[in-house]
Amino acid sequence: MIKLVLSDVDGTLIPLGQEHASKRTMDAIREVQEAGVRFGVSTGRDIVELMRLFDGDDIAFRTGILSNGKKILVDGEVKRLSLIDNEALSRLAEEVSTYPGTMVTAYPLNTDETNPIYCMGATQAELEEWAKTYAFAGTRVDHMPKEKVIGATIACHAEQEVLDRIEDFVRDACPEFDIAKPAARWWDILPKGLNKGTALQMLLDELGVARDEVVVFGDADNDLAILRVVENAVAVANATPAVKEAAKWHIGHCDDDAVAQALEDIARAARKGTTPAFMR
Repeated sequence: MIKLVLSDVDGTLIPLGQEHASKRTMDAIREVQEAGVRFGVSTGRDIVELMRLFDGDDIAFRTGILSNGKKILVDGEVKRLSLIDNEALSRLAEEVSTYPGTMVTAYPLNTDETNPIYCMGATQAELEEWAKTYAFAGTRVDHMPKEKVIGATIACHAEQEVLDRIEDFVRDACPEFDIAKPAARWWDILPKGLNKGTALQMLLDELGVARDEVVVFGDADNDLAILRVVENAVAVANATPAVKEAAKWHIGHCDDDAVAQALEDIARAARKGTTPAFMR
């Protein structure tokens, strides 16, 4: 029996670049919750960004895995919070931000609805292009901030050789971090060993839910860590090849509200005590 549904956001629940979740998606989240199944997110986004994407309604993320596992919420209460190592991030940024077409960002823990972030290494034109895609207010800096940082990323428009150099440098010279790719030419920087997958067990322990009672939807390589540790892993049609291979179940395209349709299916099954059609 399904007791919990977790979904990635960008490219899974909401098309990347779409301003808000669709009405069908919001209605489906309410429907599955009214049927007695918990719903939450499993995302690299934090609360300020999620408030924008869900148009100020926290029904979708009062419970879930945020900031790629650095924050765990249960009924609106923060149960775990991990921050980025500032000194290690500064070392990484000093090197990586010098690569052509590359910037390193830092998301401050204390933030607001404009989603301000610090950016090293980008030209103003490059920063504005990234900011338009990911909806943040970027400020160019020469050094990483000393304040508390909840998130950090690497963005790169360069050719494959530079992308490979970045991955090699982080792996070989930055033992404090792992990197995970939620989108092309964009990496999330994570504390070593912390990801959506390792955060899952902490969330399940809080909720008293078993792994075979959770369904997880994803599309990108930063979802692999969680999809590989649940029985009911689901890929949308636009997922990366690695995600499609890791998933047990497959549904339609994010652009077509595929997850919303699956949630409606889960809600119907929960009311009848049956298995959702897409999982048969």
